[in-house]
Amino acid sequence: MKLKHLTLLTALAGLLLATASCAKDDPMAGKVPVTFIAHLPETIESRAIGDGSKANELFFWVYDEEGHEYVNLRQKNLDFDKNTNTSRVTAYLVPGHTYSFAFWAQSKGTKAYDPNNSNLVKLYYEGAVCNDELRDAFYGWVPNLTVSAEGNVTKDIVLTRKLAQLNVGISLEGYENAKLAGFDLNDFESEVTVSHDEAAAYSAFNLTTGGPEVSDELYWVDMIEFSKSPHPTEPLYVETEANKEYVYLALNYFQPTLDDYTLVTVTMTLTHKDDPTKVLGPFTWSNIKVKGYQRTNILINSITNPTIFRIVIDENFDNLDNNINLDDNE
Repeated sequence: MKLKHLTLLTALAGLLLATASCAKDDPMAGKVPVTFIAHLPETIESRAIGDGSKANELFFWVYDEEGHEYVNLRQKNLDFDKNTNTSRVTAYLVPGHTYSFAFWAQSKGTKAYDPNNSNLVKLYYEGAVCNDELRDAFYGWVPNLTVSAEGNVTKDIVLTRKLAQLNVGISLEGYENAKLAGFDLNDFESEVTVSHDEAAAYSAFNLTTGGPEVSDELYWVDMIEFSKSPHPTEPLYVETEANKEYVYLALNYFQPTLDDYTLVTVTMTLTHKDDPTKVLGPFTWSNIKVKGYQRTNILINSITNPTIFRIVIDENFDNLDNNINLDDNE
């Protein structure tokens, strides 16, 4: 009788130990789901160029209160729903703990960015091609979220563009005048350089600070060369201009400082697709203001007198346009 009782106790203890062991091995034990729905900005969907549609892959990071990443919670290559421009991501987290979250959306297969790091996205400008919409990218940050015991939390976050977009456009009248002079600009490809004495762009974006990163290992570039490529065939719309529609000559994305405007020199050359001896330019514009998350438009009326131009800056690319008029480069 004692032997049977002892055997029963031994079996019960073994069952309890096995249950405890399973709970210990279960990575989800004691954790609750927190879900984010990442949205690309809806306000830019009306713009064909810069509409965010090329950003179709999401990367996701989770950090503790001291900014250290939980590497096992990192997720990458998440798809966006083409109909809603959203991507859903879920992390299983410990109730009562506080976390921060970073999001980065880019085009699948782009060689411009490397987001496979704990707190940095590396940016590459070598081999950059002019008019490349695949360089568009978006960012999001949710700081200091304390997880409740109930879990099952779903939060929306709208991603924003931290890059600068730099455009060159010519008025419809100027375009027609160029054709009358024998230059159909659709037969030309554009190339652009952006330069600054110190830093025209930065080679890394810090996910936890939301700005450029500079160190001994992470360089900055004093000149970006966007190589020759056909210019966009879609119109350049500038909402605050009386004549809103321009012909796109060049489009480029890069990461200047986010703290203040960077004054860069922009040079554009147009070369005939079939006859490389036919070259328009180089056209050079100095002291052009660029800034992360803003769009700078250089607008000209003539390819024969490009020194007369206007600058229109969208201070918030995803919302309102604000003008800075610099006629005659004043």
